Amino acid sequence: MEIELLLKGLWTRDGAGVRLYRVFGDPTLAELTDPFLLLDHFGSRYPHEYLAGFPWHPHRGIQTITYLLKGEVHHEDSEGNRGVLGPGDLQWMNAGSGIFHSEMPRPYRQDPEISGFQLWVNLPRAKKMSDPFYKNLKSGSMPKLRTDEGATVRLISGRLREPGTGVVEGPVKELPIPVIYMDVEVPAGVEFAFEVEEGWRTLVYNFGGPAVVQKKRIEDKSLVIMSTDGGVLTVRGPARFLLLSGRPIGEPIAWRGPIVMNTWEEIRQAFLDLERGTFIKKRASVEDI
Repeated sequence: MEIELLLKGLWTRDGAGVRLYRVFGDPTLAELTDPFLLLDHFGSRYPHEYLAGFPWHPHRGIQTITYLLKGEVHHEDSEGNRGVLGPGDLQWMNAGSGIFHSEMPRPYRQDPEISGFQLWVNLPRAKKMSDPFYKNLKSGSMPKLRTDEGATVRLISGRLREPGTGVVEGPVKELPIPVIYMDVEVPAGVEFAFEVEEGWRTLVYNFGGPAVVQKKRIEDKSLVIMSTDGGVLTVRGPARFLLLSGRPIGEPIAWRGPIVMNTWEEIRQAFLDLERGTFIKKRASVEDI
């Protein structure tokens, strides 16, 4: 398994002016990161940089996964589903046929700092118009595993073997497409190793300072795109990173704003549905994990 490409993101603003670091999220790169479409790393100690949030907006044809490290995110959709993500919480949202919602970052208690990630995962043609759902994972329900070598893994989805326990499966499962999502911390002098299945696309987003991936030094806030030939991924600490892996969908992508479909005719139909008030096909189900 080799490094195929290294990418640096860019600082930008989204929503109503929220300052964030866009790790990747460009239609021209979507084939290379397939099935992953976008990753935003948001964070600030200054409320004026995030309080305007992400007011009402639609999604169709994708999954969005919001993982919070610090602060709160208040979520509400047009069908009356609402809730609050706190530090360490995660929401896995399948927009499917359509969700219209808002996401509003807020300070947690007296701490003004907010920090977290939003990942977009594509859906295959057969599931673009699937029923929407939320899977809400509280921090206390997220397994925190320790490898033989001493790395700590917060396991969201996928499987990992823990010494003395055996194979542990992440609590977010029964997804439209199988995806591995882990938050990994590796102490100095320790190496984390993970075997990736052949044909899967694996991404490593390093956000805890410089690290060594496949014996190559990687700067902070860098994305490593691995080849799809399978094998063992190694990361030497000190490091903290997100590990993402999934089998590429390999279908055409038509992407406009928060809606991702297979054809431009489907994009046109989505915006017609918004204009006509027929965008929402079914109320999203909610599962608290």
